[in-house]
Amino acid sequence: MNRLKVTVLVALLVALGSAQTRILLCDFEARGSIDTSLVRISSQLLEDALNATYKYTVLRPGPGSRVYAVLPAAEAARAAGATQALIGNLMQVGSKRYISYQLVDAASAAVTLADRSEIPPVEEFPSLTERIAKSISEMKPFISTVEPENVTRPEVEPGIKNPKKPYSSIFLSAGYQFYPGKNRTAKDGAGVDYLLSKNLINLNVAASFETRSLLTMLQLGFMRGWLEEKDLNFDLIVNRVFGNGDFAPFAGLGVGITRYTWQDPPPSTTIQRDDGMTFSGGVGMLGLRTYYFRLLASAYATYTLSSAHGWGGVPGLRANFGVTTPTLGPDATMKMPPALVGGIIGGMFLTGLIIALTS
Repeated sequence: MNRLKVTVLVALLVALGSAQTRILLCDFEARGSIDTSLVRISSQLLEDALNATYKYTVLRPGPGSRVYAVLPAAEAARAAGATQALIGNLMQVGSKRYISYQLVDAASAAVTLADRSEIPPVEEFPSLTERIAKSISEMKPFISTVEPENVTRPEVEPGIKNPKKPYSSIFLSAGYQFYPGKNRTAKDGAGVDYLLSKNLINLNVAASFETRSLLTMLQLGFMRGWLEEKDLNFDLIVNRVFGNGDFAPFAGLGVGITRYTWQDPPPSTTIQRDDGMTFSGGVGMLGLRTYYFRLLASAYATYTLSSAHGWGGVPGLRANFGVTTPTLGPDATMKMPPALVGGIIGGMFLTGLIIALTS
């Protein structure tokens, strides 16, 4: 019985060994002012990472041989009995360093996989080479191997990869609108004054136009308070974003219109309305800018010019928090069809136009 177990185990090990692909790992070439020690470190770590996949038997070229081009790599792989060859280089371009790699089929000398990544600090080389090994073993782009635990520093900083190319996002947020003064008053049917809500819950959806340093938001908000108060606000807010990291503060100014709708105190059922132009200014914070869902927190001081009920200027404070994800553009994380984004923006414009025309 024990002899049978040993035989089965040996057969299994032989089968696993024969199933591995023999790959010739050629020395990576140093280009520019790259330190050759980085080449040796990355090459050894990559060999270890490929071995750790249990899919490859890693071979090395003979002593003194240097193979950096596709055709010589294919010939060297055939001579070594390998089915594939891996070649690459480390390159200095200005202040940035890159690692490139190519997987070459030994029989046809065709490049079956090629990719490049910016080189992170040396302490992140194990993560970098593990991801390259995963890219090779699964035959997929390097960027698709990213996980929260193995993202490298160049992929995080700067947070926006294309600073001059705009993109669009859809923001969803909620919060409160505070009215600290006592000038939002109205008269009921008996001519008695009463005070409207001093704080209202608000829900907002905003379409944005963004770059690394600009956050322009077209925002539609719905506010709800006591006396069946149902207010709408439509604002264009332009913010300047400071910083390139995952957490970036911003400050901005806005202009818009606000429609107030409420019901006189019981037992009256009379509906009253007011409206006015709103000016706003405030600060906020964008968080987790390089992740699929980003966080938003903001506070804007508001001032609404209203005359129908003799309110004059109505000061207020709007505090919101919410989430967003880039949907269109080079940094989009969750793609949305352009028609859908256009429909959302168009619907918001139409709603604002209706508010303006019916005020």
